[in-house]
Amino acid sequence: MSQQPNSASYRIMSYKGTEEAKLSAGQQLQLLNRREHCFAFVLQQKVKVTLVKQDLRISNKAVGGELFLIPPNCECTLHNTGIQQAEVVLIRFRCEGSEEAEDITELLPYKDSKGLKLLRMPQARSWIQDFQSDCGLSDAALYYQLQSQLYAMVAALIQVVQQPRETEADLISFVEQTKQFMIEQFNLPLDMEELARSSGLSSSRFYQAFRSYTGLSPLKYMTKLRLDASMRLLSGTSSSIVDVAHSVGYPDEYYFSRLFKKQMGLAPTEYALLAKRRVATLVSVFNGDLSALGMTACASFVKMGNLQREKVLQQLREAKPELILAGPLESDMHAACSAIAPVLVLDWKSYSWKERLIDIGEALGLSSVAERWLSYYDMKVQNARVQLKSSLGDEPILLVHAGQTSFRMFGPRRRKMKDFFYDDLQMASPKSAHQIGFLDTTSLSDIAELGCSSVLFLVPADATQAYCDQLEESWRRLRQVDQQKRCIFISYHDRLNYNPTVHDSLIDETVRHLLNAQ
Repeated sequence: MSQQPNSASYRIMSYKGTEEAKLSAGQQLQLLNRREHCFAFVLQQKVKVTLVKQDLRISNKAVGGELFLIPPNCECTLHNTGIQQAEVVLIRFRCEGSEEAEDITELLPYKDSKGLKLLRMPQARSWIQDFQSDCGLSDAALYYQLQSQLYAMVAALIQVVQQPRETEADLISFVEQTKQFMIEQFNLPLDMEELARSSGLSSSRFYQAFRSYTGLSPLKYMTKLRLDASMRLLSGTSSSIVDVAHSVGYPDEYYFSRLFKKQMGLAPTEYALLAKRRVATLVSVFNGDLSALGMTACASFVKMGNLQREKVLQQLREAKPELILAGPLESDMHAACSAIAPVLVLDWKSYSWKERLIDIGEALGLSSVAERWLSYYDMKVQNARVQLKSSLGDEPILLVHAGQTSFRMFGPRRRKMKDFFYDDLQMASPKSAHQIGFLDTTSLSDIAELGCSSVLFLVPADATQAYCDQLEESWRRLRQVDQQKRCIFISYHDRLNYNPTVHDSLIDETVRHLLNAQ
């Protein structure tokens, strides 16, 4: 295992400049590195790389989308063995720090047992474009941006070497990075085939891995990201259709309009007219329904006690909603709210959030948008079932929300979590829990007494790894009699509300955990 460098070993990376090398078919280019390091990114085609450093000679083939490090005090030869022009971008930088070691090869490894160390990062191609825009001018903002991206590449290289992965785990990691890159850069042109090639495996294998992770193909996932973003712009801004189309990555607004209508059942102009309605929510759980429809509440309240009544009414009047979504109300409060705007009362605890989403969509004239959201959700559910079946089989598992000082075990008679884990994902519940709605306790031993060897803990996203490790150790100690003990940790953000966005997030976290645990 590689040792962590001590504080004296850390270096300051100073970006020095970028240049491009274009090699025609069969051409060789020799680079002489003296005091500088150099990251090389193969922009297109492939090159054979040979490094000679003192008595060491290593080589490897680098293909489009791969990044490698050329250390100082070495000779590097790039050879285009293909029949088309190859392009390589060279990013030069120096390492400055203590005088103990000028050569930081140990900190920045450039080779492994297979030869020259190659690195793949989905976001690297976007970064390379930034480096190419450097014309040597004095642009402080660009310089610091390039510095940050340089450090990110250094960190990725160190992490890959310190934590080597098997091929399958490496692919899952690449898919995770790709997904995050798509979320952050959905408005930029993205070549799916280039992404697939950058994974280092066949296109079909990459697409299969991406679908296993997200439930969607890369193209469908990107389309969903872009259209979801377009709904937020159409409902929350006064941007024109042209501006919205361009903002989410569609240079042809006519194509965007046709695609939007095909997916949503409404033209962008029709959707914008309906989704701009001002909607207030007297129960925060409804915010998730509006989010699935691309909307945001103009006013929202988490709790509405008697003491807050006048304050709530005053804020509602100031917000000027056109519709109020509320849970069951007392008659006088219903009358007071109705004097401000029409009120849609939804007894959200008595029926499923899927039915409620359809009801809210219908009230807003957005039924087709709600149905589209549910169709994508069903695709993700079907994929999650496959991953869960592969991991757990028919093994029963307990569902436990873990707080800092207490636990709540959800049984199959409690709709809030039953809908997702026991109905959608078709997890098996232990017989001892069949008649339980939920069980609140301050002791994990009370839950262990139900006699089930495996448990799924729902933990807040800010829960520390130490806390999760402690929970797992406690559970394994309590269930020592079981040969097959399993702990699964699924994190959640904000509140565990009974709404579409929370369930959608739970699917992502569940699949992520199961695939990374394989």
